[in-house]
Amino acid sequence: MKVQITQENLAKALNVTGRIVGSRTSLPVLGNVLLSTDSNRLKIAATNLEIGITHWIGCKVEQEGSITVPAKLLTEFVTNLPSGKNLTLESTDSNLTVTTPNYNSHINGISAEEFPATPEVSSKPVLTLPSDLMRDAIAQVVVAAAPDESRPVLAGVYMYIDDGKLNLVSTDSFRLAEYKLPLPKKHEGELEAIIPTRTMQELVRILGESQGQVSMYVADNQVMFQADDVELVSRLIEGKFPDYQQIIPTAEETRATLDTADFTRVTKMAHLFARENGGNIRIEVQAEGELRILSSAAQIGDNVSSAPCEVAGDDNEISLNASYLTDALNAIKTKKVSLSLSGKLQATMIKPEGNNAPEYLHIIMPVRT
Repeated sequence: MKVQITQENLAKALNVTGRIVGSRTSLPVLGNVLLSTDSNRLKIAATNLEIGITHWIGCKVEQEGSITVPAKLLTEFVTNLPSGKNLTLESTDSNLTVTTPNYNSHINGISAEEFPATPEVSSKPVLTLPSDLMRDAIAQVVVAAAPDESRPVLAGVYMYIDDGKLNLVSTDSFRLAEYKLPLPKKHEGELEAIIPTRTMQELVRILGESQGQVSMYVADNQVMFQADDVELVSRLIEGKFPDYQQIIPTAEETRATLDTADFTRVTKMAHLFARENGGNIRIEVQAEGELRILSSAAQIGDNVSSAPCEVAGDDNEISLNASYLTDALNAIKTKKVSLSLSGKLQATMIKPEGNNAPEYLHIIMPVRT
């Protein structure tokens, strides 16, 4: 293999693909990235056997070929080279030579034949959406997914199509987030899948660099997302997602609507005093138009933070986990937010408010005190 490529394009591709490479793997080749020519492009791929990512970049191909080299070393080396330079990559057997006007380096690699094949998902896309819409929807939901796989079906984002909308849902049994994204009227595909949290987090990062569309393919327990010159392939989580609709409150006793920035600020202030107490805070909504958050810890002290709000209903209060509430508020992008209460022992619902507010809700179960 011999190619000429720009430092900027190679560094960008390596930083995208290198994120899923594990530092400790049983197979040495899994710590490598695959470099392979593909017509007039260079294919850069990485995998941890559960997620595979492929990035194509334009280059001048002088000789076809492929090799795998340590991802971390190559990424750090290329990133630190002067920008604006052209690089020559040349492989011989299991060695890659990187040449620039001022550098000539040899990196030991492993034969490309030992690199695991990335599963191919060749079915037609089940949906295609603007990248920014998909990114925002996933980012606002994935925060509520379970952090471990003790219950595998909760360690991912549940996606399904219903009534002309793409529904994205996640829950760790203590909180739940749901986002409904309208689909184009001409959409005809069907979808029901649970996608691992790690996959969705990587997709959010990838879509942050995309200005176009993202397409989603599903086949044989695999899912693939394609955006610009990047493909992300992952296994799906097997199992049935819980019937989450039954925990969404259908009535409310009190609703407080307030500035999102104000709510976030008083929550963070209260959390400072609640960290030694498991992060538990008490929220009081007063009908005359004030939301108060109380927190305390014997070793630190106590705090009362308040913010003005519009209240529909009676006085009410509830105890919540401050970290969960902060995550919910950070996910909401509208200027206003509402907090719905139905008593101390009932789930609390947080929703964005405004004329252009998305169909998004965040449910947090109460802390029993």
